[in-house]
Amino acid sequence: MNQQSKLDIVDPKYQNTIIYGIQCMTTGEMYVGSTVQTLEARIAEHIQRHNCSAIQILDRGNYKAYEIQRWPCNTRREKLTLEGGWQRAYKASFGDFLVNKQIEGSFKRDSPETMQAYSKQYHQEHKEEEKAYSKQYHQEHKEEKKAYRKQPWTCEWCDKTMTTGGKYYHKKWCKLRPNVHEAQKGC
Repeated sequence: MNQQSKLDIVDPKYQNTIIYGIQCMTTGEMYVGSTVQTLEARIAEHIQRHNCSAIQILDRGNYKAYEIQRWPCNTRREKLTLEGGWQRAYKASFGDFLVNKQIEGSFKRDSPETMQAYSKQYHQEHKEEEKAYSKQYHQEHKEEKKAYRKQPWTCEWCDKTMTTGGKYYHKKWCKLRPNVHEAQKGC
């Protein structure tokens, strides 16, 4: 049995798919993953195995793990495609704060055209459900996000203090970013 067919085996365990996030409350870094276990069991597995990019957040001990979406999938491919979609969305929102080293849902044996067609079909079939879930999620977490964005944050490069809501753009445009600073030194 080849790799592609293993990804497409229908298995009832994927009906319990959970997309989850782990956010470092110290640095604001994020990790997005998926599991068919409970969230607590998956976090414990990360800590025990010590072999994924989430460990840098978990080792600090100041993190929040939360469920992003619970979605019944049929195959591992569907689960990984869903996870990859959320990882790409978080990457677009949080940029370098997403610590995932690999974006799921892209398979070496599949051509980019095949994956694009599969992803497009999946999102067309689930468009309304995804839209409803996203709206509900943002409503349920509105106050939490608002409180996080109002927390004070100090830039490690220029010592400017602001709220975490402005952190992303400040880090992107800070005049004392290391690469800009090193270029000014002539390195």
